[in-house]
Formats: sequence, structure tokens, C-alpha cells
Amino acid sequence: MQFSYILIDDSDFLESTLEHIKEFDAFLCVAVCKTKKDAINRILELKPNVVFLSISTTSENASSISFTLLSELHEFLDELPTIIVLSDFKEAAYEAYQRGVSGYLLMPIDPNELRKCLMRYQKTHKSLFTDTLSIKSNGDYNFIRCSEIVYLKADGNTTDFYLKSGKVVSAYKTLKHFEKLLPFYFFRIHHGYVININYVSRINLGKSSCYLSNNDIVLPFSRTYKENIDTIILRIS
Repeated sequence: MQFSYILIDDSDFLESTLEHIKEFDAFLCVAVCKTKKDAINRILELKPNVVFLSISTTSENASSISFTLLSELHEFLDELPTIIVLSDFKEAAYEAYQRGVSGYLLMPIDPNELRKCLMRYQKTHKSLFTDTLSIKSNGDYNFIRCSEIVYLKADGNTTDFYLKSGKVVSAYKTLKHFEKLLPFYFFRIHHGYVININYVSRINLGKSSCYLSNNDIVLPFSRTYKENIDTIILRIS
């Protein structure tokens, strides 16, 4: 099981913090944001499980990211994702917990404290995801594990599911419909394709091509979804 997260950080600790979190394979980075506006937009779009919110006193733009981000998110969301605050000063801890955050870590990150924090999260969120889709086609129900789906292809008002086994399952609903049901490790890269990033083996920016399953499958990506390609590269690299 994997959990998605967004890192919001405009401090000098950004790179080192990201490297520490990447050590934990159960957590998948879906975006890194340096401004409050970008952070809010990405949280609403990607709906991450966890948000790491850096509140720093050393950054030149420290005032651009603050606890007001949480207040603004409440305007749009009934329930916020799990918020873990990262800060370089202890005094922020009191305000953080007053605002209902789930964790607080001092920067630079102590790997041992980060491990405890993430293991605590995993323990309390074991049942967060279901990994099975029910696909109906002419009274025929296929129950497919999401982890077995390599990619989805739009075909008019139907969607074809290409599975790891080589089997193709068709469903009489649009790609947009299924895109909303899939786990966070699926990304749309083209108006006609959604891919499981766990099968990505190569990305060629010059040819606008994404290679899956050890380069056996080559799919195009479009400029419209270039931001998703950048996120995939960030995670894999």
C-alpha cells in the first residue's frame, strides 16, 4: 500500500527534506510546491493523503507560506488531508497543534523522528484504500486489482483496460469516469491515456513518449499533461 503526499516548502531545507521522505517507499510524492497559491491548487487537484507543510523563519519568502494555508483549505474541503508541519523553530509547535495538525517535526529533519511519524500514520491508515475496481460490460463483471492495470485507453465512450497479464478488458464508461476512481499512482498523460506509474520504464521528452513495461509499450504524452510527466519523473528519479 502506498500513500500520496505533497511537500510545501520554500526553505533551504527543501532538497534534504525531500530526500529523507523518499527513503520511505510507502509514500509517493505527487507534487512539490513553493508558494501558497500553487499548494492550494495542487491539494484540491490531487487530493493527497499527507501534506508536509514547511513553516520556516530562515527563508527569504517565509511569509508566503504560513498557517493561513490551512484556513483557506477549510473553505473548500470538509476534511483536510493529514498535515505534518516542518519548522526550524520549536515555538511553532503550539500553534500547529492548536490548528489540528497531526504531526510536527523540527528541521533539519531527524530521520528517526520522521520514521516514527510515518510509521504511526501507516498504522492508523491501513484500511484507507481498496485496490479493486468492478468493471461491468454487458452484464459481465470483472473485478480487477488496480496494481495489475498497466494503462487505460479511451475509445470513444468506452475505456479499455490493459492488464499486466496481457488481457484487455473493455468497459462502457468514459476514461474520465474511471480516472476519478483510480488510486493516486495513476496519471493522465494524454486525452486518451491514463498510466500506472509503477510500470513506467522510460520517458523521452524530445519524442514526447512514455515507455511502459520494460519499453514494450510506447504511449504519447501531450503538453496539456506535461506537469503530470514532471511529477512522474520527480518520483522515479
